[in-house]
Amino acid sequence: MFSVLIADDDYEDRELLKLEIKRALGSQEPELRFYEAVSVRKALQLLTTRMFDLMTLDIEFDRMNEGIDVLPEICENCPTLNIIIISGKLNKSEVSEQLFRFTKDNVLKGKRWARHFDVLDKKDEKTEALRRAYSFSFKQREGSDKVKELFLLAEAYLEQNMIDRCMEIYQRIQNIVPGELESHENINIIKGDISAEHAREYYRKGEKVVASLILGHYIESRLKAFTSKILGSSFPVLSDCLKTLEQTDKISKYRKGLFLLLLRLRNKTVHQPSTIQEQDLDMAIKNLELLEDTLQ
Repeated sequence: MFSVLIADDDYEDRELLKLEIKRALGSQEPELRFYEAVSVRKALQLLTTRMFDLMTLDIEFDRMNEGIDVLPEICENCPTLNIIIISGKLNKSEVSEQLFRFTKDNVLKGKRWARHFDVLDKKDEKTEALRRAYSFSFKQREGSDKVKELFLLAEAYLEQNMIDRCMEIYQRIQNIVPGELESHENINIIKGDISAEHAREYYRKGEKVVASLILGHYIESRLKAFTSKILGSSFPVLSDCLKTLEQTDKISKYRKGLFLLLLRLRNKTVHQPSTIQEQDLDMAIKNLELLEDTLQ
C-alpha cells in the first residue's frame, strides 16, 4: 500500500492530482490510498494520526504562502515524510527562493532528513517526480527505522562537534541505502568537498538557488578559516569576524576590503539567492585567492 496525503483547498485540483498519481504509479503500486486535507490545519491533524508515504502540499490556502509557512513544522514533526510542493501562482524559482532560508538553515546545521523533496508547478508533468518519490519511499521501507535513528544520531554528534563519529554514521546510512542524497551531500560538506566550481555546476544546470546555497557556505567556511589563521580563533558570525579583524593591525586595509566584499557576496547568497550571476562565482574565486595569497 502507498498512502498519499493531498493538501489542497481546491476540489478540482485534488481530483486531477489523484488521476496524475494513479497514472504515474498505478502500474507499480496496485494499492494507492488517498487522504485529503482542505486546509493546513486539517493536514497537520492527519499527520499526527497517520503515517504517509507521500504528501503533496499546495502553497495557497486561505492566504498566500500558507503551505510554505507550515513546512518547517511538518519537516520537524515528520522527518522521513516525502514531500512535493505544488506551486500555482508562483513559479518554481520563486518558491525555491522562499524555501531557501529554511533549507539553508537546516543544511548548514546538519538538520538533514531521509526524505524525497521536490517543487513543481501545477502545470508541470508530474510523472517522473512522482516515480522518484515512490522509489525513494520504497527504499525507506527497507530500512526506515534504522535510517531515521542514524540521522538523529548523526545530528547529536554534530551538535557535540564529534565530526569523525558523524562521518561514520553518514557512511553507515550510505551502506544501508546506497546513493542516499542527504547523507552523501553532508559527507561532502564535512569533508570540505564543496567549492565555488561545485556551485558553478549547479548554476549551469539552472539550479540557481542551490548554487547560491553552496557558494554562500563555501565563502563562509573560507572566511572563517582565514579569520582563525590570522587571530588563532574564529567566531560563529562573520560580521563578528570582520569587526575583530578591523580592530587588529595583523592585516592590511586592502585585506579588510577583500574580506568585506566577500562578506557582502555571502550575504547576497542568503538574502537574494535568485540574483546570483556567474560573475559572482568568478569574483568569489578571485577575491578568495587574493585574500589568502596575502598570507604567504
